[in-house]
Parts: sequence; C-alpha cells; structure tokens
Amino acid sequence: MYYLGIVLCLVGGLWIVVNAFRKNIWWGLGSLLIPFVAVVFAIMNFAQNKIPLIIYIVGIVLLIVGMPSMSHMAAVPAA
Repeated sequence: MYYLGIVLCLVGGLWIVVNAFRKNIWWGLGSLLIPFVAVVFAIMNFAQNKIPLIIYIVGIVLLIVGMPSMSHMAAVPAA
C-alpha cells in the first residue's frame, strides 16, 4: 500500500504541474520549485484539477496508512 501511495502522489502531482504549466509558466515554475504551490494551484483551479487532486490526496492517505506496514523493513544494527 505504501508504494501505491508513492506512485499515486507522483502521478497526481505531475498531472497538477503539467496543468499549472498549461495555465501559466509562472504557476508551473512555482509548482516545481516552491513547496505546496501545486496544491494551492489545484485548489484555486479545482474544476480543471479535480481528478489529479483526488489522486494526490488518495496517495497521501495510502502513504500514511501504509507506513506502519513498512516497519518490518527497519534498519538492522551492525553486529
């Protein structure tokens, strides 16, 4: 579930960045360089970014839910 969350976040985030570049180059550059600008852009232009924003949010939820399942992959101390 954790890896699926990573993939969904990447797909949704990339889709939002592509839409931001379509709107204006400054939105696109801001989405790439400044944290959370892509989310702000997606909320401000919700009609155009409804599906990618939902994909992104589902990915974040799967990341949070899937983190405990990754605890078995914890680092093993050196002997």
